[in-house]
Amino acid sequence: MADGPSPEDRLMAVEMALAHLQHDVEQMHEVLIAMQRELKAAHRQVTLLEGKVRALEFPDADSPVDEKPPHY
Repeated sequence: MADGPSPEDRLMAVEMALAHLQHDVEQMHEVLIAMQRELKAAHRQVTLLEGKVRALEFPDADSPVDEKPPHY
């Protein structure tokens, strides 16, 4: 009288499901690390660009852009 899968079959199914889940978690972890690297690179680039924009908006008084040519 077989009411359903045997305990061994059920255990094997659980182990297979666990193996698939572990594989998926490892893949998601790798993607997360790659995204973190991209985010850090983007943050560095935004910081650099912010500095350049500030330099254009508020140039230093000693900046060569503001210097008058020698013939003035």
